[in-house]
Amino acid sequence: MPPPDVVFENQGSLVLPGYTWAHYMSLDELFQDSGVRVRFLDHYLEIMAPISEPHEHRKSHVATLLETWCIDRDIELFMRGSTTLKIPEEAGGEPDESYCFHEQKPRPDLVLEIALTSGGLSKRAFYAKFEIPELWIWREDRLEVHVWNAAARTYAASPVSVQLPGIDLAAIQVCALLPSINQAVREFRKRTTG
Repeated sequence: MPPPDVVFENQGSLVLPGYTWAHYMSLDELFQDSGVRVRFLDHYLEIMAPISEPHEHRKSHVATLLETWCIDRDIELFMRGSTTLKIPEEAGGEPDESYCFHEQKPRPDLVLEIALTSGGLSKRAFYAKFEIPELWIWREDRLEVHVWNAAARTYAASPVSVQLPGIDLAAIQVCALLPSINQAVREFRKRTTG
């Protein structure tokens, strides 16, 4: 049975059923320097097209604004980038960006994903395997925040960040759409500092 939200083909990725962990590991190594990314979830393999300039632009803007907010408030920030997450035989893949706050930990406190196309493996189902405390998804020029609910073993949509209480998500959403990172940071600081 496919994981929730599986789409078997779209403009940005291809999802194939019936693959093993060994297949994933082989393809991940094969595509390592090509820009093609591979994700594995419960015997489904997702092969994603090389990352586009619009994807990188949005990722960089959202990430820089998050990092700016932490630096301005002296919150210890440990950037994990797209470090591969793996649970052998169950799940493997790279986030677009990931962070630990206050101290380095074995798993990120927050993961950022940029979803410019629809479909593919469910990001919530994938990160649920790792029980990542908070997942941010940029989709359709909006920032979605999903917080891990350990009791229900699922993510719940949230209007606020639990990992970064007080961060102005609306300001990130507006400023991330500005054309240059300098403009974005200046406007973000204007909106978030008294």
